[in-house]
Amino acid sequence: MVLAGLDIQAKNEMNIKQGRKSDRPRKVPSGLEKPHLEQLNPTLLIIIGSVLLALAGLLFLLGSTQQKDSDAVLKPVKQTISQVSDAVQTFRRVLEEPEVQRLAALAVAEPGSLAVLQQYVSSRIPQLIEVTLFKPDLGKLRGNRMGPSGYAVLDMLMKAQEEGLAPLQIHGQGDDAYLAMVVRVGDAESPAGYLLAKIKPAAITKVFNDSLSEPGIFALDQGNGRFAPTEIVNLAEPPSSRPGLAYLPVPNALLRIGILQTTGTFDSPGFLRPFVFTVGLFMLALGLMIKLRPSKPHKELEEDPAQLEQEDESPAKDTVEADEPDLQGGTGGVGLPDFGLDLEHPHLQSRKVLPPVDLTQSIFRAYDIRGIVGKTLDAEVARQVGQVVGSLTLEADAGPVIVARDGRNSGPDLVAGMIEGICSTGCDVVDIGAVPTGVLYFAAYELGNGTGVMITGSHNPPDYNGFKMLIGGVTQAGEQITDMYRRIQSGDLRVGKGSVSQEDMLSRYREKISSDIQLQRPLTVVADCGNGIGGVCAADVLREIGAEVFALFDEVDGTFPNHHPDPSEPENLEDLIDSVGLMGADIGIAFDGDADRLGVVTRDGKIIYSDRLMMLFAKDVLSRVPGSTIIYDVKCTGHLHQVIEEAGGKAMMYKTGHSLIKNKMKEVDAPFAGEMSGHFFFKERWYGFDCGIYAAARLLEILAADERSPQEVLNSLPNSISTPELKVPMEEGENHAFVAEMQEKARFVDAKVNKIDGVRVDFSDGWGLVRASNTTPILVLRFDADSEEALQRIKNIFKQQMLAINSDLKLPI
Repeated sequence: MVLAGLDIQAKNEMNIKQGRKSDRPRKVPSGLEKPHLEQLNPTLLIIIGSVLLALAGLLFLLGSTQQKDSDAVLKPVKQTISQVSDAVQTFRRVLEEPEVQRLAALAVAEPGSLAVLQQYVSSRIPQLIEVTLFKPDLGKLRGNRMGPSGYAVLDMLMKAQEEGLAPLQIHGQGDDAYLAMVVRVGDAESPAGYLLAKIKPAAITKVFNDSLSEPGIFALDQGNGRFAPTEIVNLAEPPSSRPGLAYLPVPNALLRIGILQTTGTFDSPGFLRPFVFTVGLFMLALGLMIKLRPSKPHKELEEDPAQLEQEDESPAKDTVEADEPDLQGGTGGVGLPDFGLDLEHPHLQSRKVLPPVDLTQSIFRAYDIRGIVGKTLDAEVARQVGQVVGSLTLEADAGPVIVARDGRNSGPDLVAGMIEGICSTGCDVVDIGAVPTGVLYFAAYELGNGTGVMITGSHNPPDYNGFKMLIGGVTQAGEQITDMYRRIQSGDLRVGKGSVSQEDMLSRYREKISSDIQLQRPLTVVADCGNGIGGVCAADVLREIGAEVFALFDEVDGTFPNHHPDPSEPENLEDLIDSVGLMGADIGIAFDGDADRLGVVTRDGKIIYSDRLMMLFAKDVLSRVPGSTIIYDVKCTGHLHQVIEEAGGKAMMYKTGHSLIKNKMKEVDAPFAGEMSGHFFFKERWYGFDCGIYAAARLLEILAADERSPQEVLNSLPNSISTPELKVPMEEGENHAFVAEMQEKARFVDAKVNKIDGVRVDFSDGWGLVRASNTTPILVLRFDADSEEALQRIKNIFKQQMLAINSDLKLPI
C-alpha cells in the first residue's frame, strides 16, 4: 500500500512538471461520469422529504413538552435565587444606611462607640455575629496577622476600597463559618474607613433549605476560581450524572445555585428541529422539480471519444469548464434556488469556514516556531509541524513526544493538530494538558527521553501562539528549526500510526520541587500569575515549600484581562508593587504567560532586574560547584561578570535566546545560566531547563536562609544606573538587516566591541547594546552605566551611530 501510494505521488509530480494539474476536473467516457440531476430518484426524494417533515413536527411537539418541563424547573430556581438575593440586598442596604454610616465613622474616630454601632446593626440584621472597623489606611494591614481568613478579608477591603462594596462571601468552615460583607464608610475621595459585617450562614441557608424539595435544585455553594467550590453547608448530594448541569449566580455575592435541567423528557439540540424541517422541505421540493423537469441529454454523450482522449492529453488551462447541467434555467430547464448544498455530492453541506492558513517560512524563528493565529498559524500548520517533530523523534529514537499547552484560547485546536501530525508518523504522544512550560520540560525527562512540544505564545499578545520543541534533550533552535520548514516542503516525513495517552504531571512536579526545597523560615509572597497558565500551580508550589502566598490574577484567562503577562516590562509590575506594599509582603514575584520567566519586586517597590538576580543565583550555585562556567546573555550588566569571577566561577557571555542558552549549557556543562528577560536555567539540582516557578522557589530558598530581610539582601546586590529593554519597531526582517549593517559600519573609540549577538559596546564606565529580536520585528536597546552622565553619554554615542545608518529611526533614547 505504501509503495502504491508513492507511485501515485510520483505520477502526480510528473504531471505537474509537464504542465498538467493532476487534480483538475476531467471529462470521462459515457457510463463513468458522476451522477447528474436527472439521475436522482424523484420518488425517493419525495418520500424522504415527507418523512423528514413529519419528524420535524414530532420534534416540535416533544420540544414544547420539554420547554414546559424546563420552565417548571426554572421557576422555583429563579424564585430561590430571588429570595437569597433579597437577603443579600438587605445586608447591603443596612450597611449603607446613613445612620449606620454615621455611627461607623464615629466608631472609627472613637473606638469606644463601637458597641453602639454593633447594637444598631444587630437590630436590623438579627443574624449578625459582629462588626469590625478598619481605618482608611489599609497599607499597614498584614493578612497573616488578621486571623485564619486574613488574606480573604484583606482582599475584600481592597475591593471595597476600589468599588465601595465587596460582594458577600463565606469564610471559614463548619461551626467557624460566617458570611462576610465589606462596605466603604464615607465617600470614595476621602473614606472614613471600612466596615466588615460577619453574619451567621443561616441567614441565607434557611432560605435555600426551604427550596431543596423543588425539582432540579441540588446545591448552594461559593465559586472561588480555579479550585473546587466551597460548600456552604451540607445541603444536598450533587447528581451522579451531570448532563444539563448548570450554576446560576446570586447577584452581589460569590454564591451560586446548582440545578439539574434534565427532567426525563426527550432532549434535542435547539438547531435540530429547524434543520430537519429545512432539509425535508428541500428534499420534497427537489423531488417534485426533478419529476416535472424535461429530460436533457448529457453533452458527454454527444462528444467524440477520440476528442475526449485528445483533450485529456493536452496541458491544463488556467480555467477549466466543467460540463454540468444548467440548474438556473437553460433550455427547457426549471429555475432552482441555491440551498447551499452540493448537488453533485448531496451528502456534503457547504459551511462558512475561515480560509486556511498557508505555511510560511517566517514563523520558523531562531528559538521556536511562532505566529499569529488565523494569519500565519492554525491547526493545519500545527499538524504539519507535528509531522516533522514525529519524524525527527523517531530518527533520534527519542519517543514518546510529551505535548502540553498554555492557557491561550487557541491552544486546544493547535494541540489537536499537533497530536494528529505526530501520530501520523507512527510516533507515540503523551498529552499532559494545560500546564506551565516548566512542567512540560519536567515531564519530557520524567516520562520519556527528553522530547516534548510546548504550545505557547509565551509573553506575546493573546492572538499569538507557537511551539517550543525539545527532541532527545536538545532544544530545537537556529538551523534545526529552519530545517523543519525544508522537510515539510520536501515531504521528507515518516508515515505510521502512533498512539495517544494522557498523564497528570502537576502533582509529581510539585512533589519533586518540595522534596528538595524547604524554606528555613516562612516568607510572605505575593505571586502575580498575570492570568497565565502559572495560575494552575505556582501558588501551590510555593506554599508547599513553606511560603505564605497571596496569589494575584491566578485565574487562567487567555485574553489576559488585567495586564500583559510579561514581567520584563515595568508597567506590567505595577499591580504587584501596589499589592506588596499594601500587604507588607516580604517579596513580590511575577510570571509570564507560560510561567517560564520570573520577575521580582521588593517591599519598597523596587524592581530587581534579572541580571542582579543572577548574581544571587550564581553565588549560591558556585558555593557547591566551584570553578564551573556560568552563562549570561549580552543584555546583562557588566557587574555580573565580576561577581561570577569573585565567587570562583568562569563567566561566559552568550547570545540571547532560551534555546541557544540551553544548548550552550549542554556544550560547556554549565550548572547555571540566565537571561535578562527572566529565564533562569538550573542544571545543579534540576534538569537544566528554564522554569519561572522553580526559579522562584530557589530564590525564596536563598532569601529564607539569610538573616537579613529579602529587601536588604536584594538591595545589597551590586547595582548601576540602567534602562529596561528599549524597543524600536521595524518591518519584518528589517531589524536583522539594520544590525548587520551596524556591525559592519559602526566605530567606537576606547571601547570593547562584542558582535556575538548584535552590537554590544563596553566602556570603562558603562555599556550599550543594540540587537535584533528573534521573536518580533524590533530592535532591542539597553544601556547601563555608573552614573547618569555616563549613561547619557553612551546613549548619545549609540544614537549618532544608529541615525547615521537610518536617519528616520524614532529612538527612545
